[in-house]
Order: sequence, then C-alpha cells, then structure tokens
Amino acid sequence: MRPTIKGKLILGSPSDRGWLLLLMRNFKDAIEYAHSLMKEGLSHAKIVKLLTSRILNNAHYSHSALQRAKLYKEQPYLKLKKPQLFSVGKRCEKGNRNIRFLSTDAVNIKVPSAIGRHKWLVVKVRFGERYIQIIEQLINSKFPYGAGIYLKGERFELHVSVPMELYRKYLNKVSRFYVPCGHIASFDFNPDRANMVIVDREGNLLDAKTEYFPEVTSQGFPKEKGRDVRMKVLVRLVDYAHHHGVTDYIIERLSKPKTKTASKVANRKIANFALHEYVEHMRTLIPRYSGRLHVVGSIYASMDAIPLSKKLGLDIHTTSAYLLAIRSLKSVNGHQCL
Repeated sequence: MRPTIKGKLILGSPSDRGWLLLLMRNFKDAIEYAHSLMKEGLSHAKIVKLLTSRILNNAHYSHSALQRAKLYKEQPYLKLKKPQLFSVGKRCEKGNRNIRFLSTDAVNIKVPSAIGRHKWLVVKVRFGERYIQIIEQLINSKFPYGAGIYLKGERFELHVSVPMELYRKYLNKVSRFYVPCGHIASFDFNPDRANMVIVDREGNLLDAKTEYFPEVTSQGFPKEKGRDVRMKVLVRLVDYAHHHGVTDYIIERLSKPKTKTASKVANRKIANFALHEYVEHMRTLIPRYSGRLHVVGSIYASMDAIPLSKKLGLDIHTTSAYLLAIRSLKSVNGHQCL
C-alpha cells in the first residue's frame, strides 16, 4: 500500500472522452471477468491471456486488471458500479507502460487496438502545487509508479501511487514551529470508532481523544467511502497527537474478530472492520510527522480493560488504548519498533 496523490484530468475533445470511457468500461469488465476466472481456478498466466485476447488487447492492462481483481478475491461474485482504468508501475518502461507522464501537467494514455494500431491520448492534468516536485521526478522515471483513472461524478481523476522514497523526501514535512516533547500515543481501533490516549514517558495519562464514525457500519454504506472516512479519522488523530508533543505511536497487531452468528448488526460491523487498512495507513502516515510507529504483539488489553475502566472513569476502548501504552513503555523507551 503506497501513498496516493490525486489530480484532475482535463480532456481536450469529446472524441478523447469517448475513447477513454470505452477503455475504462472494458477494463471494468476485465476485472469482473478475471475475478470469475480466478474462482474457476485458472492460472494467472491463462487469465492474462484470455483477458488480452477477448477484452483489452494489451497484456499489461490485462495483468493490471488481474491485480485489481485480486483485491476482491474473498467475494463470491463481483459487480463493479463505475468504469475505471489502472496500470501497474514498470521500472523499465519509464515508470509506467500505459499511463505515463509527459510533463507535470500532461499524461499519455495508451488505448490498445485489436489490429495493433494503438492510440495514445495526450491529456492535461492538474495537481496541487505541493505535488509538482514529485511529478517532476516521475517523468521518464526509474521509479515504478501505479496510475489509475476513476470517475468522480462527471470528473475524471488521475490517482498516482507515489514511491515511498519520493513521498518521504518531498511530503515528510512538519511545522517548523513544532518542538517534540517525546510523548507516546496509543490507539484502539474498532469498526465504528478509533480511540487514542497520550501518555508521557513515565506512563502518566495526559490526554484522550475518540473519533466516532458509526455510519460506515450501516447497511449499504459504500465501501470506498467508508475507507475514506476511516483514513481521514486517522489523519486527524495523528495530527492532533503530533501537535501535542507525540513522537512515538503504538498500535496492536491483531486479527479480525470472529463473527457473531446471533447478531446481524455485530456481524456487519466486523465485516467492515478493515484492520489491515488501519495498519498500512499508519505505516504511511507516521513518517510524515517524523514519528516512530511501534506495532506490538497482541497483549489482550481489551479483556483487562473492563475492570480498570470503572476505576479510571474511562470507557473500555480508551482504557484498552491506555493499557496498551503502559505495557509497551519498556520497548518504546528503548526505541524498539516491533
């Protein structure tokens, strides 16, 4: 999981718009077809060959469609709502074979043809000023970068997966007026909330903060929108911790809870509990604030938090985050990132 930056595509003509939409619809169909072929047990090489001959007419697009289909491999069937396009990064092809930067404000998009007469669309793109230095590094790049095109209403967006080296070099910047105090932040993640406590190096509780997002567990709530809500919550919490003197961040290495057959609501919440998503985003986010992330082994803080929560006057989840911080003090003070 890499950091992603987004830009706005500006298509110059109705013809270019039509070609791009056709390619995106074909790519969407290819993802769904690849998903069904995976369920049949076909090899990856055979799937790529079938996608190339029947839908996309391009082996690299077919390989990229298969990689997207793998994201849904746990689902029994797949029906995507919107067209999309994605091309996996390739170092030996100037960073990307099919969606390639020409300049900081233009991108080349390959539209394959069944008879070999491939068409290239030259499309204008606008990124925020803070991303321009990164885009300059990706032009004729030795860094492989994934690039995807998605529809947001009537607008086309270009999403670029930024190599971590460039992200840390150009976006890992914090306020010059900030002086770190060496405090520790500990987190407790749940399907509908994220709890954080801040303690000092001696384990004294300094602050506690909880962000609630119950809407993401409701039936029919869009998966991508739920992911966006959770990621924004983490950004707010980490930013708050950073500006309150935190340098070390603790999260627990856990597995997804088991479903509870007696409760449909609980089962839906657990199904939406994207723990891996939390961890990977924290790995990306913390370096931006020049912090240290400590992923500690499971210490069952939630189980022991029940009796302690009454004594502290805190809810169980906040108490669980506090216990995680206390039990991890020794390794954190030794700067051992587990």
